[in-house]
Formats: sequence, C-alpha cells, structure tokens
Amino acid sequence: MESWATKTIAEIDKNLEGIRDKEIRFYRVEELKRNIKRVGEFSSSCPYCQKEKLNITEVTKKINEAIKVPGKSRREYDRLISRISSHMHKQHGFIAPYYYTYLFSFFGMVAGLLTGYILQKFIPAQNWEMLILGFVVGLLPGYFIGFFKDKKIRSNKKLM
Repeated sequence: MESWATKTIAEIDKNLEGIRDKEIRFYRVEELKRNIKRVGEFSSSCPYCQKEKLNITEVTKKINEAIKVPGKSRREYDRLISRISSHMHKQHGFIAPYYYTYLFSFFGMVAGLLTGYILQKFIPAQNWEMLILGFVVGLLPGYFIGFFKDKKIRSNKKLM
C-alpha cells in the first residue's frame, strides 16, 4: 500500500510543477500529501480509508485545475481535504497542532472569568481586580495543561 501513496504524491508533484509555493501552502497541498501517506498506511484495516483512495486518485488527476481555477474541482478538492482530516482526527487519533493548547486555554479563561465574577460579587471593593485575577488564574493552568497534552501528542507522532 505504501507504493500507492508514493505514486500518488509523485503524480501530485508532477501536476503542480510551475505553481507558486504561496498557492501550494494556501491550498494545503502538504497536508494532503501527509494524509495520503496515512490513508495508504490505514487502508488495509479501515474501509473508509480504502474508499477515500478512489476519491484521492480522482482529485489528483485534476489537482492542477483545482488550484488554478475556482469551481467544481476546487470544491471537490477542499471537501476531500476536510473529509480526510476529519476522519484522521476522529477515527485514527491525529490532532491538529496546538489543538489542546487552544481548547484548554479557552475553557480555562471561561472558568477563570466565572470564578472572577463570583469573587467580584463577594468582594465588591476589588471589582475589576477579581475579574482580571480570575481570568489569569484560569488561563495559565489551562494553557499549560493543553501544552503538555500537545507535547504528548507530538511525541506519539499523532500530529496532523
């Protein structure tokens, strides 16, 4: 199955000769290539990945058109990348960079603001100080918990 991924990536590179690097980054071609390798690895045990191999092959033939001309082929290309990324996240455990850092930071801020609001009601003399203190006290632990969880994901090589 590995040869399918290598051939597909080589075909993508051949079809995208002459395309600017800026456009290649914008249209997430590198992400597509990484996901093609993963689909090749998991296709023997995952029926969804096996099915997506056919869609990837179709889109690969029209990738030059999808990047240069807006329309149906670009829409198919964008949907393919989204479907594969979503599947890799849900079924195979691959996570976007800084996913947990952002997630835990957000929930830490919300919890901190709620705590600060409650403290603000109990200590009315320090109105804004309690709200700011709650924000900071919630944000910092949330950030660090998410950072260490992301670090574990990176060490397990499960980064999208």
